[in-house]
Amino acid sequence: MGLFVNPPFALFSLVDLPVETLNSILQQAHDGSTVDQWWLYLPSSTDYSAAPQKKPEGGGQEGTKASLPSSFKPAFVGRTTTDVAAWLKNKPDGVDLEGKFFGVLDKKAAGCGKDGARNEEGDKVVLCRIGDREGHGDKVHCVLMSAEESTLTLSGIEYGTFDQLIEGKGEYVPEI
Repeated sequence: MGLFVNPPFALFSLVDLPVETLNSILQQAHDGSTVDQWWLYLPSSTDYSAAPQKKPEGGGQEGTKASLPSSFKPAFVGRTTTDVAAWLKNKPDGVDLEGKFFGVLDKKAAGCGKDGARNEEGDKVVLCRIGDREGHGDKVHCVLMSAEESTLTLSGIEYGTFDQLIEGKGEYVPEI
């Protein structure tokens, strides 16, 4: 059974991170892709106004480029994976974002230690899936991986791949 995913994928920052860190994560994710495409979209609003919109002629949209202005503020700081999953599930038909898979940034994923300082682990992204492998249910399942690996994984995800990642890496609970 095949699996169809439609980039861009939402990337929600659940913690307040410096713009330099966000740009670094976006760039690393872009560099990890096998195609020259910005796969991750970082929302700046909770009302879908700035979200990528479907084109009448079809074709994919790009996500957020690693050139965020210093004034950028992520819209979902302090929220949970359940909150952002609900936002995705409730998106209007015209919004062009993948509805089953998404990413989040938490303290550990963004290469931050408990004190908020950057650490040597590097930048990571928490990849999440809503529901089980067939798309049933609302439970959010998460796996922690490098920012580069995140887009490589999303670009080639197949049926059962996410479950194999959970088995190999362990299910991850984001730290807010």
